[in-house]
This record gives sequence, structure tokens and C-alpha cells, in this order.
Amino acid sequence: MFLSGHGGWKPAFGYVQVPRGVSVAFYTHFAKNLITGMEYKILDGSYTTVDRVIGEYSQCPNMQISGQEAAWTTKSESKLNKAYWGDKSMVIGVPEGQNGKLQEFFDLLSKTMNRGDTCTIHWLACSTLQLSQVGGRNHGLNAGDFKHDPNSQGRYRIRNPDGSFLWI
Repeated sequence: MFLSGHGGWKPAFGYVQVPRGVSVAFYTHFAKNLITGMEYKILDGSYTTVDRVIGEYSQCPNMQISGQEAAWTTKSESKLNKAYWGDKSMVIGVPEGQNGKLQEFFDLLSKTMNRGDTCTIHWLACSTLQLSQVGGRNHGLNAGDFKHDPNSQGRYRIRNPDGSFLWI
């Protein structure tokens, strides 16, 4: 299952326990943005390097995913390589104007999965840190993750308040 949309976390969302048989795969660092081009490479199977996986019974940030235009989800679905990811793989996008937290997906999976079933949620959204005080920009907070090649050093882009970009 690939969750596609706009994602983030703030301390008020807290943490949630990942249920039995479920894991969550994140492709970019925490407090970084996942750019759309990277999402498409993940879906077509050409980029599969995971930053971290949070497995069953572990604590996970209760990330929030917010809606996107239906056309965005449709395009992501067209990029999904089922020959690589499996016939049962799917892209789920939250409707525009709505949002949901991982806890809601975990509750649904807990009710519908049978013993022995497994499910990996691929988080295809930003992992922005949504703090009420702005800061940390020069240290890379919420930078765009441009690492498309697992053999290259990470590359991040930050949009400065004046609209220019800083590459780190």
C-alpha cells in the first residue's frame, strides 16, 4: 500500500504503536520533503532505497497525510509497476481538503487483517516537521530531498524566504 499526498508531523500528533503484521517504510529523512519525481521512481521500482522501516509493535510518529488533487493520485497510480511491487499493490491518495493520521490506517488494518497477514505502508509523502516557531532552515529542516541515486551523497534543497534556493 502506497500512501500518496502531503505529509507531516508535529509533536501534538504524538506517537502510535504499529499493529501486528504492519510496517511503515519511509524513503526520506524525518523533517525532509519527498519530491514528486522521487515518488514516481519509487512507484516504478527504479528507486527502492528505504531510509527507515518502522515495524510491528514499534512506536511510530503519528504522521498526518493531507489530500491532493485527484489527478495527482491518478498519475501516481499510472506509475505503479505491479510487476515489481505485486498485483495487490495500490496507491491510496487522501481526497483534496481532507487528511488522516497513521493511527486511522492502523485501526482499519487491525480490524481487517487476519493472523499471518502482512502489510507494508509505503509513505510517499513529505515528512515535514510542523513546528509553530519557524527556524532551522539553514540546518536543513524541511529541505527537499533530491537523493535519487542510492550510490550518491544526499542532496537537499531549501527554499529561502526570498524565494531563492540553497543546496546542501
